Amino acid sequence: MKLKVTPVYQTIQNKYDAQTWRQIVCMGGSRSSKSWSILQFFITLLLSRRNLYITVWRNTAKTCRSTVRKDFKNILAHDNYLYNAFIENKTEATFTSKDTGSVIVFEGADDIGKVLGLAQDISFFNEVTEFNEDVYLQITQRTAETIFADYNPSKNFWFERFRNDPRTVFTHSTYEDNPFCPSEIVEQLNSYNPNKQENIDSGTANQYMYDVYCLGIRAERPNKIYHGWKRLPDKFFDRIPSDSYYALDFGLSSPNALVEIKFDGKRTFYVKELLYLPSDRLNGSISETIHALYPHIKDNSSILICDSAKQAVIDSMLLDGFYAVGAIKGSGSVDAGISFIQAAEIYYTDGSDNIQMEEETYSYQVDRHGKTIDVPEKNQEDHLMDAIRYGIMYLKHLLGIELK
Repeated sequence: MKLKVTPVYQTIQNKYDAQTWRQIVCMGGSRSSKSWSILQFFITLLLSRRNLYITVWRNTAKTCRSTVRKDFKNILAHDNYLYNAFIENKTEATFTSKDTGSVIVFEGADDIGKVLGLAQDISFFNEVTEFNEDVYLQITQRTAETIFADYNPSKNFWFERFRNDPRTVFTHSTYEDNPFCPSEIVEQLNSYNPNKQENIDSGTANQYMYDVYCLGIRAERPNKIYHGWKRLPDKFFDRIPSDSYYALDFGLSSPNALVEIKFDGKRTFYVKELLYLPSDRLNGSISETIHALYPHIKDNSSILICDSAKQAVIDSMLLDGFYAVGAIKGSGSVDAGISFIQAAEIYYTDGSDNIQMEEETYSYQVDRHGKTIDVPEKNQEDHLMDAIRYGIMYLKHLLGIELK
């Protein structure tokens, strides 16, 4: 077996052999060989341990099979011994070692049956920034041994809290740790360096791209919509002596996003995430789920501001006893809502991990010249951002709010 490995591979092996870590996390810049080295290490495990079961995850099965599984096959193709050491089942997206019977399978978190049904010895989350915490925990609680994850630090998200976990180790790498990185890619990554005059002159200098993909450190996106949001303890939120209002963005395959909002009477809104689940994960209808989790919303006839595009669902919630009203929409309502929120003070609770995730990545579109367009990006995770906007703008009109 002839594997050409990088220092990243050796670091992974050392961390695993120490038998200290529950989670081994590889973060850093682009083309540092993070995922490639993890897959190489899995090959050595599959060939040396009997009846080992490894699952590899991406946000969708299609993406997992077209990217990570493809990388795995490419690694095997570099060596005749490796190529002949495994049996591939294309339908099941598995590779089985002929000698040990150990299996690696490539899955997607879009199949909830697989998420809740599979048990494994080792799991690997490729681009863990794509996963919500609930899915991650559902898989990891079914993982008997070690959990691997990798990502580029393009945003702050719920996974960062594991930095305080004594059983999780983070490793950092950049393209400089990968001696096999093609020179053309090295040149492109270096072209982002904003400290080089030639990059400034050629228009390739980009601080965000340089920080995240070259240096492998977290940076704020230049086209980010909201800035300056702050966190506060959940118990502080619960003690704020203001009326509570609730806002809901409906989802189907995307999450249903429910928030509680309080206003201080001046310019500050306090927000708490209550629900972030797609409809196929709910216990019953959206009305039944909300009432089971938060019965006071209906019992107290609290205002529940809902996405007005789903009037049939609102009507159903009204029949179920909720004081459900449609959000204020119309031409220019998104721009107006964003502008109003940008001028306000926003606090969200420490337990609102998905609010943090969405706020970090909620961004405007960028044109082909790199210029920001005042239109939110399409296909981004914005369910809680929408719910917050629905709620705050409804309160603006209901209470006649003029920010002071």
